[in-house]
Amino acid sequence: MADPRATLTIGGKVYDGWTKVSVVRSIETLTGSFELEIAAREFTGAPRWPLRTGEACTVQLDGETVISGHVDSFDPDFDADGYSIRVAGRDRSADLVDCSAIAKPGSWTQRSIEAIAAELAKPFGITVTARTDTGAKVKRFALQQGETVFSAIERLARYRGLLAVTDAEGNVELIRPGTGAIVAELVEGVNILGGSASHDAKERFSDYIVKGQASGDDRANGKAVSAVKAEVRDPAIGRYRPMLIVGEEQSTIAELRKRAAWEATTRAGRSQSVTIPVPGWHMPSGALWRPNVRVSVSSPFLHVEGVMLVSEVRQLKEERRGTVTDLTLMPPEAFSLIPVREDADASAVGRS
Repeated sequence: MADPRATLTIGGKVYDGWTKVSVVRSIETLTGSFELEIAAREFTGAPRWPLRTGEACTVQLDGETVISGHVDSFDPDFDADGYSIRVAGRDRSADLVDCSAIAKPGSWTQRSIEAIAAELAKPFGITVTARTDTGAKVKRFALQQGETVFSAIERLARYRGLLAVTDAEGNVELIRPGTGAIVAELVEGVNILGGSASHDAKERFSDYIVKGQASGDDRANGKAVSAVKAEVRDPAIGRYRPMLIVGEEQSTIAELRKRAAWEATTRAGRSQSVTIPVPGWHMPSGALWRPNVRVSVSSPFLHVEGVMLVSEVRQLKEERRGTVTDLTLMPPEAFSLIPVREDADASAVGRS
């Protein structure tokens, strides 16, 4: 196999030869990021690298585009020992994460989630596509003062158990994660040469109670809409630890129940994460590792046995470790509305 190659393209000009590479993509943070560095004893090409912050760019790994975005920072450096250039940036959706949501009048009624999200992203030249059923139209949704575009979109998606992620072109997709075939089997002592896990229950609660209000109409009014609530339990938490959440928007009992389930399953899943390094940048199929694929993991020492979802992919090239991919894994339930199992264990994944 040819040596792994990372390239940065700006204005049609390709920059390569990077001695250090880091590309991170995740289903939890919306925006992907990259950091590239070149160091040399004699870097005669430095004057011919007119890099500037804010420039549109694409990053490719072995010829496949993984980031379409902009340069956030450009750091040239030299001393008596040589020259170095460091370039870092994020994909186009970073503007949705950084910038405030501004729209007039800033509220919508009887609109689909994807329609509202698309309207919020449109000023940034970013499209929004629903890759799954987004459910019924939202009765009423209003921006909160000062919130970012991504915060608003995330709030919209939360009630449907959806995630907003970025594709290789920097556009937004609404997905229901955790589906698809298992792409690899990772077994301790066979192809797991190291790794770490965190089983941390401090952000988990025994009872999730979500209260809200619904819009009244001819069929429902009074207490039926002024004080609606739903409750979901996490059986893995043995002692009484309640959490009360006030729903942000007009909601039905069914929607509040989904919100409560989202809190319970998300907190349960994200409290148990595993990081496993694998050699190279590619899955066994030959495709680049990417977030939102499922793997089978068997690691007694890490207390993990079963199917895990790749929530983050960190593709690296560095002197000490060579070319590797650090996979961050979580139980698929972290991103679904599946109830927490009655035999769930807060100190292990896939074992009772």
